[in-house]
Amino acid sequence: MILSMTGYGKSEKKNKNFCVSVEIKSINNRFFDPIPKIHPLLREFEKEIMALVKDECIRGRVFINLDVNTNSNLNQFTLNKKKLSSYVDILDQVSKEAKIDEPISLSNLLKYPDIIENIGISDENISKKIVITAVKSALRDLKSFRKKEGNNLLDDINNVLDAINRNFKKIEMISKKNINKELIQYKKKIKNYMPNLSKLDDDRLYQEIAIILEKKDINEELIRFKSHMQLFSSYLKNKNNEGKKKNFLLQEMNREVNTIGAKSDNTKIRHLVVDVKDNLEKLREQVQNILWKEENL
Repeated sequence: MILSMTGYGKSEKKNKNFCVSVEIKSINNRFFDPIPKIHPLLREFEKEIMALVKDECIRGRVFINLDVNTNSNLNQFTLNKKKLSSYVDILDQVSKEAKIDEPISLSNLLKYPDIIENIGISDENISKKIVITAVKSALRDLKSFRKKEGNNLLDDINNVLDAINRNFKKIEMISKKNINKELIQYKKKIKNYMPNLSKLDDDRLYQEIAIILEKKDINEELIRFKSHMQLFSSYLKNKNNEGKKKNFLLQEMNREVNTIGAKSDNTKIRHLVVDVKDNLEKLREQVQNILWKEENL
């Protein structure tokens, strides 16, 4: 099963006093990179929440937003006089030091929201069970999203693999048909560059041509490439989603394709090589968005 690193999940859980809302978004990243935004009243649960998120998400840049909406009957506010006095003193000092002759306005003070406190709700009102249940529900929603994205990703990858296989079959066919033509072409070239060819016996001539053809032969590269393709397809079906191995195989496939392009003098083969390299790059980008557990190679 393939999971995409791209995902979205949300959940809401509530009782008569409050409602906890959880929103989790994930995007591609090499490591687990959490970016939490947690309501102050839920901070005491932060360690447990982050452990749950890390265990489920494994990798990716993950945005976690946890908020609390309280029952309106609990919303009672009071002025924190000590903080207000401190802010007024600081603003006075700033005015004196900067030599600004301007009175302190209400708008200046309201920029500091902690001078007004909600006394209707406290840590005691928050149920840990509801908070953790909301987080787990959002994570299940995230995983469901990742599965759907993973299926779409797998479809795209299989389409690219089919395109690569079609091009490689064409390369194989052209390569087999091209042997006799190349033999004739090299024989003509040798005659042009060696006017005294008649002095060479046929055995020596064909020996020289065989050496040239051997250097241009791409059969070994084709065999290795097909082997890499089969192994890559098997990794896609592997439950462990071995990402590092997929990346390694893509590097090896790209190396074989480059060698084929360098060896072949056939224009059609070189054009097909360009298409294959383009599709390998698409595969590389798609593989980066596959979620897998890190494995030791």
